[in-house]
Amino acid sequence: MRFLLAIVSCTLVSGCESFSQKVDASRQDRCQRAEWAKVGERDGLEGATTMADRYQHICGDMFQPGPYQEGLQKGTARRPRPPV
Repeated sequence: MRFLLAIVSCTLVSGCESFSQKVDASRQDRCQRAEWAKVGERDGLEGATTMADRYQHICGDMFQPGPYQEGLQKGTARRPRPPV
């Protein structure tokens, strides 16, 4: 019984590790292909102005804060203002 439990546990752990590697590869691919100015503009339009730290954490050196901030400012300027 313990042997069967050990086999099942190893299978689950290796499956989780494989899934984790696929997620990491997907993140890296998205970080490499990101057009950071467009990402910033989208975030500005949506009012999501605190995402830069998250992108920095996820993408590391692939994150480009300069273009992102320029896009963020552009998107924020285009954001509709609520009626007064």
